[in-house]
Amino acid sequence: MSLPTVRALRRSREDLYIAVACRENLTALWERSGVADEVISFDKGLGPLSVGHRLRERGSFDAGLLLPNSFRSALELRAAGIRDLLGYVRHQRSFLLGLPVKERPKSPGLYRHHALYYLDLLTVAGIETPSLEEVMEIPSSPTPLTPGLKEIHLGVCPGAEYGNAKRYPIDRYAAAIQYVRQQHPEITFQISIFGSPAERGIGSDLASRLEEPCRNLVGETTITELVKELQGCHVLVSNDTGTMHLGAALGVPTVAIFGPTEPALTAPLGAIHRVIREPVECSPCFLRECPIDHRCMMRISPERVGGEILALINSYTGGER
Repeated sequence: MSLPTVRALRRSREDLYIAVACRENLTALWERSGVADEVISFDKGLGPLSVGHRLRERGSFDAGLLLPNSFRSALELRAAGIRDLLGYVRHQRSFLLGLPVKERPKSPGLYRHHALYYLDLLTVAGIETPSLEEVMEIPSSPTPLTPGLKEIHLGVCPGAEYGNAKRYPIDRYAAAIQYVRQQHPEITFQISIFGSPAERGIGSDLASRLEEPCRNLVGETTITELVKELQGCHVLVSNDTGTMHLGAALGVPTVAIFGPTEPALTAPLGAIHRVIREPVECSPCFLRECPIDHRCMMRISPERVGGEILALINSYTGGER
């Protein structure tokens, strides 16, 4: 969701030297994007003053653009000696910002996608900002769906580090995949399950419910390896996660399942993707754990998820749902 803003910044001036500071697990993603002259990475456990010291060692920077709203991100860049920091006034960090930006007033029930929220920072700074569509640069699918395929590679991301509330139930994921296979017994559906090391139990649970061919890669891939795996997928089905955004950024047609979060804020970018969401009275609540009956997810049937996967496939292959 931040890539369009960095692309817009890149286009704004030819003489800009852009360095992206990020955690080391995201290095490959930013290097692959081609929008930065340099990627400065650091370990997750490195303190903010140490991060600032590392940035200072790499050179003198005239200004900083803060996309995270955290206090820590502002402290890191100030520790690097950067005074002209552009960012939103959040989390008591306004005194650290050289160019503080107040958020637009929010109207109840109306949301702006985070990609637009980030682009607003450039507009406030007086930088000419193109439309979101101009800077999305969604590539074509790396493994395209074509008529007559006898084998389709389906990626599945059943976890969500944010919390259980974002997770579509594992038994329903398994039932949705079984539904897809039953509708097209003439096609071999190769299933690959993705996720973080903390989600290994989720991956094992889902894999145990699925027939072969199925690969459980949860906790087994770096970001670089995950990118390569996603590029080999015809379709991805995922909860509202980072893997969902990564797949969409790579051009992989994606079915995204939303529960307590709001698609208008964080839906995968691009018209090719499909969003499943049940509009219950308590959603979006943005809670990590559901205090009641998880109705936003439980009211989404496996047949609905499987149907959206098939509809996405058929939109490319010309088949019937």
